Amino acid sequence: MELSNIEKLLEKYFEGETTISEEKELKVYFTGETVPSHLERYKDLFQFFSAESHITATRDIDIPVQKTNWYKWVGVAASVAIIAGLFFTKTPTQPEELGTYEDPEIALQETKKILNMVSQLMNEGKKDLVYLNEFETAKQNLVYLNEFENTTNKLIK
Repeated sequence: MELSNIEKLLEKYFEGETTISEEKELKVYFTGETVPSHLERYKDLFQFFSAESHITATRDIDIPVQKTNWYKWVGVAASVAIIAGLFFTKTPTQPEELGTYEDPEIALQETKKILNMVSQLMNEGKKDLVYLNEFETAKQNLVYLNEFENTTNKLIK
């Protein structure tokens, strides 16, 4: 067998990409007598694999039969109970009162009242935004001072 072919097979073998027939070729090659000196380090490896492949078990091994897991059935029963609970729960017979008005004028007044309340809450939240404005001006001052310092340092150099 060609030496370059063996080296390619070795690369494939160590990458885990060889087939069984290619591995047999490598075992046959490395168990032979003529192995180049730079490939001697692999000879022991393949001779070990070749020797170990002939070993057979001398004693019978008893494998216990696996029992049915009862917790699987508990999970199935719990799932069935949850699904049954969802379908058989008591639903309300009468729909809830939605707060509708028959008179459009009363509905308009109530809507204005609610919108006014929302507007007041929004204005209360707007008061805190003043601090953001102060933060923005302080940030701009710092950026300006940093740029001023950089330009003066460049002029000094």
